[in-house]
Amino acid sequence: MTITPESKSLKIVLASWAPFIGGAEVAVERLAVGLRDAGHDVRLIVGTRGEALDRFEAVGLRCEFIQQRFTDKLGWLKFRSARNRVMRSLAADRPDLVHSNDLTTHQLISDAAGRLGLPRVCHHRWLFERGAIDWLNKFGAERHLFVSKAFMKQMLDASETLSKAATALVYDGLAMPMLKPENDRLKLRKVLALPTDKQVIVFTGQIIERKGVADLLNGWAEIAPQWSHRAELCLVGDDLAGEGAYRRKMEQLAKALGAPVRFVGFQKNVDDWLAVADIAVVPSHIEPLGLAAMEAMAQSRPVIGGDAGGIPEMVVHEETGLLVPPKTPSAIANALQRLLADAALRQRMGLAARQRCEELFSIDAHVRAVVAEYRTVLASTPAGMPA
Repeated sequence: MTITPESKSLKIVLASWAPFIGGAEVAVERLAVGLRDAGHDVRLIVGTRGEALDRFEAVGLRCEFIQQRFTDKLGWLKFRSARNRVMRSLAADRPDLVHSNDLTTHQLISDAAGRLGLPRVCHHRWLFERGAIDWLNKFGAERHLFVSKAFMKQMLDASETLSKAATALVYDGLAMPMLKPENDRLKLRKVLALPTDKQVIVFTGQIIERKGVADLLNGWAEIAPQWSHRAELCLVGDDLAGEGAYRRKMEQLAKALGAPVRFVGFQKNVDDWLAVADIAVVPSHIEPLGLAAMEAMAQSRPVIGGDAGGIPEMVVHEETGLLVPPKTPSAIANALQRLLADAALRQRMGLAARQRCEELFSIDAHVRAVVAEYRTVLASTPAGMPA
C-alpha cells in the first residue's frame, strides 16, 4: 500500500473537455490555480481548442490540447487514437493521479489512465440519465466527487454502478474578492453605464431555459410598473452553446412584456457586475450547485435563488437570501419586491452570505478538500500501482 505523506507535493493532471466557458470550466480553472498556488504540480489536458483553453493558458496554467472523443460506434477509431495520445502524454510525466473535471471528459481520460495503472478521480457536475452515466463511466474511477448533497443523491439514485463506488461531497470554491467601498461601487457603476440613483438587480450566467430566465423576466414584469423608475434589471451572459439563439428569444420576450431589461451579453468581468449590484437572482430549474449564487454571495449580495439542486445548500432561506419555487414568476416578483423595499434586510442578508461563503466556499477550503480526497485515493492504491 502506498501512503502519501501530508506534506508531499502532488503531481496532478486535470482533464476538461471545455467546449466553452461555463460553470465547469470556471471551476476547473479555479481548482488548477488553487492547487498550483498550494505548491502542487498541475497540468491540464483540454479537449477543445477555443476560448476556455486560451483562458487557462492566460492565467499561466500548463495545458495540452488532445481532442475529446467518445466510444460510439462511428467514432471508435478516433477514440482509440485520442486515447493513445493521452496515454503517451501521461506516460511522459507519470502523475500521481488523473482528475477528470466532469463525467463527459471522463470516458476518454479514465480509459487512458486506467491502462497505465494511474489512480483516477472523476468530478460530477451535471445530471445524466442512467444509461449515459454508466456509458461515460464505463472504465470506472477510484473516487467520484460531487458538487452538492442533492446532486450526489440524484446521481447515485440514477446509477447502481455509481451507488456502489467510492464517493465524496466536495463543494466548489472561489477566491474571496475584496469588497469595494461604496464610493468605488458608484464609480464602477458609471464605468458600466449603470445608474447611480437606482437599485441594480443582476442575473449572471448562461441565458438558457433551465436557468429560469423567462421566469425572471415575467416576475420582473409584474412589479416593473412600480419599480422600474427605482430599479434596473441587468442580464449578464449569453446562450453560448446556441450561439445566442435563446438570448435573442428572451430579448423578444422582454420587449413583449414591456418591462425594461438590459441585456449586456457575455462579460469577462462578472465580479464587477456583482460588486455594483444590490440583489442577485439565480432562478434555476436545475442546478447541481450554482456558481452564480456562490459568486454573488462572495460579493456580499443577497441572493434570490431557485429552490432546486444545490442552491439551497448555499442560499439559506431568510438568512443569506430568499428561496423561491422553480418556474414560479410570482414568487420571484414577491421576493424582488421584498428586498427592493428593505435596505436593512438586503444588508443583513448580504453580510451573512459573505460569511457563509468564507466558511464553506473559499478556494482554500475547496483545495484542502480536493487534496484530502487525492490522498485518500493514493493511500488505498494497491501495491505496484504507480502513485
